[in-house]
Amino acid sequence: MLSVADAAGAQSVSQAEISRRDQLIAEQEALLNVYRCRFDIDTQLVPGGCINGAPAEPAKEAKPFTGTPTANALAQRDWLVASQENLLNAYRCRFNIDTAIVPGGCGDEQPGPTPSQPPRPTPPPVGEELSPAEVYALVSPSIALVETSSKLGSGILIEGGYIVTNNHVVWPYDEAWLVFPDGTEIRDVPVIGRDFMADLAVLGPVDVPYQPLTFSDRDDLPLGTDLFLVGYPSEPELFPQPTITQGILSRLREWATYDLTLLQSDAAIAGGQSGGALVNSRGVVVGISTWRFSEAGFALATSAADDALIVQRLIASYEPPEEKTERRGPRTVGEFEHRVTGTSEIDTPAFTFNAAAGTKVTIQVTGKSDGYIVVSDSTRTIASQDSTKVGAEQTTFEVRRSGTHFVSIGSSSDGEFEFELTSSIRLRPYTDEFDGTTLLEEGNVETFYGHFDYLFDTDWFKVSLEEDETIEINTDSILADTTITVRNRETGESVKSENINPRTGLGFAINAQLRFTAPEAGDYAIYVQERSGARGRGYAVTVERVLE
Repeated sequence: MLSVADAAGAQSVSQAEISRRDQLIAEQEALLNVYRCRFDIDTQLVPGGCINGAPAEPAKEAKPFTGTPTANALAQRDWLVASQENLLNAYRCRFNIDTAIVPGGCGDEQPGPTPSQPPRPTPPPVGEELSPAEVYALVSPSIALVETSSKLGSGILIEGGYIVTNNHVVWPYDEAWLVFPDGTEIRDVPVIGRDFMADLAVLGPVDVPYQPLTFSDRDDLPLGTDLFLVGYPSEPELFPQPTITQGILSRLREWATYDLTLLQSDAAIAGGQSGGALVNSRGVVVGISTWRFSEAGFALATSAADDALIVQRLIASYEPPEEKTERRGPRTVGEFEHRVTGTSEIDTPAFTFNAAAGTKVTIQVTGKSDGYIVVSDSTRTIASQDSTKVGAEQTTFEVRRSGTHFVSIGSSSDGEFEFELTSSIRLRPYTDEFDGTTLLEEGNVETFYGHFDYLFDTDWFKVSLEEDETIEINTDSILADTTITVRNRETGESVKSENINPRTGLGFAINAQLRFTAPEAGDYAIYVQERSGARGRGYAVTVERVLE
């Protein structure tokens, strides 16, 4: 199990010490809000918002402390005071204000070396629980904002300096930018492993002073257990802060296809909280926020107990790239012209390009078939063109976000197509390493785990069948709505699925089923598609020989 520090003692301290910390916390928060409004940063955190560059509401006074003061309560406040001071110093250096009071001074708009921060509050002894504020103080420093050029999400710091997030947060990038709540920024953090089915990715390692979080080794929580979701639900600002929402464990679901337990909670989840920590009242991670479903936006998290095993496998299997001292050969940058061939509703050839925001691009296809062009980044469609029945299709667009883009070429005409593709920017053919995988080479049943890489991606597999031999094909996914097509690779004849897979138990996606009997011996291709063209979603396809 991924561990954290042992529990702290609970010996008594004076109430005056607690009160002094609370007063300092209130004063620091008031100053932070002044900075936020003056420099238009993190303004969503200011109560009542900002008016004319100043907080709209007066600063709040510290509330009198009630209860029994303990060493752990004092440690929580000392840690928060130091965290606020670190953030204040980051603001001071970035905007050149009050820099004289920054310990170590400022360099490159960042604070210099500062005294070590007090120990973080630790989980309470067994049987004791934390308040929501204490949960937040314990967990939030180890929750990083994970950002690429087109997407953002949340990440959890674990032992070894690794960050765990959702794969869809970082796909298709190999690196990401991390920002911690105290303003620490780390760029170009490598993605060292991915699991498409559980939607997990591991980044790092990074050298940071924050305490790694604990992953629970159990997923048999009682229904009704109080849970807290800590992550980043809004667009990032200069120095983002995570938020906390509270709910209960509504239901446990079992996804037998991937042997994965899912925790359903009514804790509110929004875009950006993917990869956030679903924790219990002791601050232990019980799940990783992965999906949301229904109009209410309920959180669906993968079990931390299952995630820990996957994460350990990904870390153990990672092989760092070897350092190369020899001169590199010329890098493949793509071509301006391509010949494109495929089959309608089956083959969707794709290309990629990298471009900076603001780049204007023109792409054209010409041919005898009814062609179409779809251009997307890692999150959305940015151009689509299908206005003519035959001849040329052309689209001109401006890149919205810097980074990797996909270009899908297809045809609305029946049968095979051939186009001449020209572009004002160099395009590289995109090759899916799993396309063409042969199934059922041994045995009578095989399951393959796939992933839709880009908009309207089609994955295909080979299978050899005898005359009158029957196979049954089933797909299963949590979010991908799939279809199945079987095509004779010699004659081109195809059969498409119409039935829904009755073996699916979760009910969040439309999964497909197709029973196919080969009219003649030969090689056949099995195509799996996403009905709506969505990308970044994993699925399982199972092929089984039907033995009469």
